[in-house]
Amino acid sequence: MIVGDRLILRMKEDPTRELFTKPLKHGKTVQSKWGSIPHESLIGKSARDIVASSTGREFRVHNPSLEEYVTLTPRLVTPVYPADANLIVSLLDLHVTPYHLTSDERPLEILEAGTGHGSLTLHLARAVNGANPAPHAESLKDFEMPREEPSEDDLPFETVGIPNGATTEIPVDSETGVCSAGTLQEWTVSRRAVIHTVDISATYSQHAEGVVRGFRQGMYRANVDFHVANVSEWIDGQFQIRKVDGPEVLGKSFLSHAILDLPGSHDHIAQVASALHTDGILIVFNPSLTQILDCVKLIIAEEVPLWLEKVVELGAGMTGGREWDVRTVKPRALLKAEKQRKEAELASRSITEAIDDRSNNTQTLTTRDEEQAQTTKRSGTGWEMICRPKVGERVVGGGFLGVWRKMADRGQMDKSNN
Repeated sequence: MIVGDRLILRMKEDPTRELFTKPLKHGKTVQSKWGSIPHESLIGKSARDIVASSTGREFRVHNPSLEEYVTLTPRLVTPVYPADANLIVSLLDLHVTPYHLTSDERPLEILEAGTGHGSLTLHLARAVNGANPAPHAESLKDFEMPREEPSEDDLPFETVGIPNGATTEIPVDSETGVCSAGTLQEWTVSRRAVIHTVDISATYSQHAEGVVRGFRQGMYRANVDFHVANVSEWIDGQFQIRKVDGPEVLGKSFLSHAILDLPGSHDHIAQVASALHTDGILIVFNPSLTQILDCVKLIIAEEVPLWLEKVVELGAGMTGGREWDVRTVKPRALLKAEKQRKEAELASRSITEAIDDRSNNTQTLTTRDEEQAQTTKRSGTGWEMICRPKVGERVVGGGFLGVWRKMADRGQMDKSNN
């Protein structure tokens, strides 16, 4: 163990009793009701070594897993718990190409709107880590705590992430995979994957940056760009900045995938969708199903090019989540009324006597079904929501995930048809 590590100390005689240390530092001490343990006695130890407290209690040294670390770190907001974070990452179906094998494929850029505790940020950063060269420790020291968004002329790498069309290659040791760049900005340009995490609160963003930096000497910190901003305004800013890197068509979409975990997610869906590459995945994480339904209705009403793939309920005891059947349908009453109208129109092309007979019959078709269909039409487009668990009864859970996939924009479809 070295300076900066955070450890779990489990009592040898009762492993359920444990201590989670602050980052190890010379001169500091772990204080507990079972006695004190100087940090000096922990520095240099290996996993599963035994140390004794001032009262003689023995503790076994452990490196915290990512799950343990996220659960035990102090929090300002409720974290996305590891089981849910792992599910979200799996839904993105990420398959990164190792950096030394990277070809001309476009960079992987993932947006997380709503940084919060930094739990999901860490899981995402771990998932894309293989796509980037390992930076020197000296480069990692250049990272600063997050601050208000810089202007376009100020530290562009912090804002832009991976510029479109970037061709800068940074020398990488073929054996160690370590980037030989000496500065953070040089290394940043060489990244082939980045997590853009955006939060409206500078306090939450700064806390989350500390959480990400604190896990195993910040091994995943360099994969993340922290931003303090409204997510829609941040995307607008990215559109403006990225136009200088190539034609407008290149600067329009830049996100491979996006995750919205913030209040009023539906207010940002259209803007986020405009920045998504075709076939990119958008995941919306909301506490209630009604909020997911609001997103579904908005996407239909505003004709946002997103296709709903699934809705998943999260909660204790739900391995992999529980899938819900959420879709828009036309009621049978409306379909029946439409069929009757088509029959009437077809019959009206017949001889005059038949037209008169059909007209008389049509006037009597003010059945309850047709009245219901007319009511549905007045209420909107005639579509209604189906919303139910796919199997069994509903179990109270920890939230809902709506998973959409980006369809081709109308302009792209027009070009492909020409």
